[in-house]
Amino acid sequence: MKAKEVLIRILKDRESEGILQSELYSLSYSKSTIANALERLSKEREIIRRKIGKKQYRIWLTDYAPFPIEGVIRVGILRAVEYPHVLLTVERLKSEGIDARVRIFDSAMDATRALAICQVDLACSPLVTQVINALVFKSIRIYAGCGFNGSGIVFKSGDAERYACSELSTMEANLKYYLKEERKLDLSEVDIMYFKSPERLVEAFTSCEVDAIAIWEPYLTTLKDFKVLEFKEILGRFPCCTLAVNKDFEEEQHGLLEKFLKTYERCSKKVYEEKDLAIKLMGKYLGFDESLLRISFGKFEYSSKITIDEISETLKRFGLVLTKSAIEEIFHERII
Repeated sequence: MKAKEVLIRILKDRESEGILQSELYSLSYSKSTIANALERLSKEREIIRRKIGKKQYRIWLTDYAPFPIEGVIRVGILRAVEYPHVLLTVERLKSEGIDARVRIFDSAMDATRALAICQVDLACSPLVTQVINALVFKSIRIYAGCGFNGSGIVFKSGDAERYACSELSTMEANLKYYLKEERKLDLSEVDIMYFKSPERLVEAFTSCEVDAIAIWEPYLTTLKDFKVLEFKEILGRFPCCTLAVNKDFEEEQHGLLEKFLKTYERCSKKVYEEKDLAIKLMGKYLGFDESLLRISFGKFEYSSKITIDEISETLKRFGLVLTKSAIEEIFHERII
């Protein structure tokens, strides 16, 4: 294997920790080979090097470095059809020569934690997940809406006994609302399992490990032969993911952030006009079949706009009531 490929693999495993350059010299390559590979990767902007002390350097992959990088904007999204306007925004920025990157996550918790430690600069993940992380880490701020609706419960048959969803998420909030308000169940007596990835949720459902799952599009469409209850039937219009920004990026790359936000707002308004391109981009980044994307496109409502009332109502379903000072700390003034 070439030295360049080995270095990328090692750095990917190290994620936000990175590695000291001196540690790489223990590999079965000469110092000059390592140095040349690092130089190429640096020119390609695949790695970032920072001086530690007088002589040492620590190295990270650009996609995992836990700090803002001049001229680079890293956007985290989940594996869902909720983000066509986000991908359109990234493509617009790329066409203008901006180094805009997308990182795909299977787990809302992983995506939001990556945002909290600035492995990504912006992320679209569930409102509930972002608020909890903002309260704990104090390092992210919510700037805009992203997707509304687009999820529901899939049942095998009749009244289910064993449920599953993702943890600390819109799915958990909505599922618990359904169980408590619609089925009048005591939540302490309900069997709810948590899984990190949508694929694992589907597997648990199809293998009869659970009787029902709360899940989002396009996975909801793939399970259309089962009984499906869309959450909007009981909740009306509700927000799922929101767009949040790491505060270090907000401070250090304010101009780039404003450029992203303006482009994002325009792309949100034109997403249906650019449906074909949006579907191609979702296929490229997410790996979903284009025919599935065409069926499930629009089952989320795509919008950068969100109100504090919509936010408060969603958080209330999860049992979260924020103080005025917490709202001012977590949400950008364009929302409140």
